[in-house]
Amino acid sequence: MKQTLFIVMLFFSVILLSGFQGDDDRIKKIVSDELANSWKRMAIKDAKTIGPYSPAQQAGNMLFVSGQIALNQETGAMENKDLETETKQVLANLGHVLQSGGFTADDVVSTTVYLKDLKDFPAMNTIYGAYFHEGNYPARSTVQVAALPKDARIEISAIAVKSH
Repeated sequence: MKQTLFIVMLFFSVILLSGFQGDDDRIKKIVSDELANSWKRMAIKDAKTIGPYSPAQQAGNMLFVSGQIALNQETGAMENKDLETETKQVLANLGHVLQSGGFTADDVVSTTVYLKDLKDFPAMNTIYGAYFHEGNYPARSTVQVAALPKDARIEISAIAVKSH
């Protein structure tokens, strides 16, 4: 909404500065360039990955976070002693990627949780629920999968949106 208002204000400012001289092509170019810049895509690269992908991609006010596993960002080792430890590391990694893009857990609007075994759902859910503020939980899908990278038991991807 604020971006749209900014574009409209920019449009009228250009018209006023041009003295109403009907230079439509120049005005259209300025507005078009501003809209394109507001949705420019940018990779967030401040996290370790185990393949040819970005930890996240930012497009305008949205951040698309790749699935995070319990890979310790400092040591490169998996933190997989038990599901609770693994889930905490996954959420720490998610938080790191969000922060690298200028987002917080409060900006997350949707997650997908991949579990190797749905019997782990209650333990994961307890830790996951504590990560987000009550009343501001993102939409979520949870699916059981046959396998995950590095023999992980859990992986979480997310979409975040800056509303201001």
